[in-house]
Amino acid sequence: MNTPLPMGLMAILQYVLSAVPLRKTQRNFLTVLLSVFLAVPGRLNVLNLSRYAACSESTIRRWLHRSDPGAIPWGAVHRATVSTAIESGLISPLCVLAIDASFHRKSGQHTAHLGSFWNGCAARTERGIEQSCCALIDVQHRQAFTVDVRQTRTGSEAPSRLEQAADQLDDVLLDLQTVPRLDLAAVVADGNYAKESMVETVTGHGLPFISRFPRNANLKYLYTGEHPRRRGRPKKFDGKVDFSDLQRFDLVSETSTERVWTQVVWSVQWAREVRAVVIQQVGKKGQVTGYAVLFSTAVTMPAHEVIALYRSRFEIELIFRDAKQFLGGQDVQLRSQPGIEAHWNVVLLTLNLCRLEALRAAEGGQNLVFSLEDMKRRAYNALLAQVILSKLDLSARFEELEHLPSSPLNFGLKAA
Repeated sequence: MNTPLPMGLMAILQYVLSAVPLRKTQRNFLTVLLSVFLAVPGRLNVLNLSRYAACSESTIRRWLHRSDPGAIPWGAVHRATVSTAIESGLISPLCVLAIDASFHRKSGQHTAHLGSFWNGCAARTERGIEQSCCALIDVQHRQAFTVDVRQTRTGSEAPSRLEQAADQLDDVLLDLQTVPRLDLAAVVADGNYAKESMVETVTGHGLPFISRFPRNANLKYLYTGEHPRRRGRPKKFDGKVDFSDLQRFDLVSETSTERVWTQVVWSVQWAREVRAVVIQQVGKKGQVTGYAVLFSTAVTMPAHEVIALYRSRFEIELIFRDAKQFLGGQDVQLRSQPGIEAHWNVVLLTLNLCRLEALRAAEGGQNLVFSLEDMKRRAYNALLAQVILSKLDLSARFEELEHLPSSPLNFGLKAA
């Protein structure tokens, strides 16, 4: 039986925090900070937050910089948010885990792990910092919830970027085993993560890994004929895969704009069988104008399922968009790695809570129209109304604003 979710962002926050073993000081700090985080206009840095929150700038900085055992257990709070969404029936337990990186511009010379990273928006490498994010995506309704975020480390002593991503995945997959009712279908990532270390990490947890092959991938057909009676090792391969000639692939579906082919092949690089799925784009005259090659380490997975799970990965890009455009993901003015990661965790926790509130209001993900900009406007209206009513000694009448025909809390909403 699904557990009903309370109404309101702060009520949901308290409900989520009740499932996490926190100290009283940790709970109070999260409550104070998140009570105004969505409503603050302008830049969401520590100085601006202190102007609206009931705590000083030094207090917020001290909490965000903490890396001792008294620091906020952000991973546990994120997992509690996902558990709440599943137990309340707002998302399906069947999810995929997506991992991706996001570039963040950062000025200054003393920020930890500044380096040159790929900026997809500018389509070039730029100097800044990089965020590595893991998110659970509901397969049925495509609702995404962040479960872990880390800063990519640089320097001669730091592991490679992919080694850091593999370690992050390993930690997250272990932690997700504690989430009740969660049914993890696969791990999905773009082609930059299609490396042996990632494949070994994911398959080591008994999960399929779905990603994209480069066009020059070294693949071979498996030999399925009768073996000749001769001495020596039996024949295992039957030629190299050429994506310009797919006669030995099975045609799965065909439309006027797309053809889908699939075959189980041998990856020379990883020394293992994989399910390859080729998606051809077809022009008006029937000619192939382009193609993409997806793969799954689960060779029994149907081709249409590989495509559907890989395409669900795009929802993590919406997390990056909302975090940067509306929640100050790039407004961080902290230098240490714990401080930067704490700022990102506050941003993404707020986004998770907003999605929970939107799902509750829509009674599930099927009819969800999620506008974070409107939620920010309404939160600001509510904060301003609370301040005005408190000055007039009318705080008890705040709840009446929800039921007034003029809907003053919806002032300025685009979807009101």
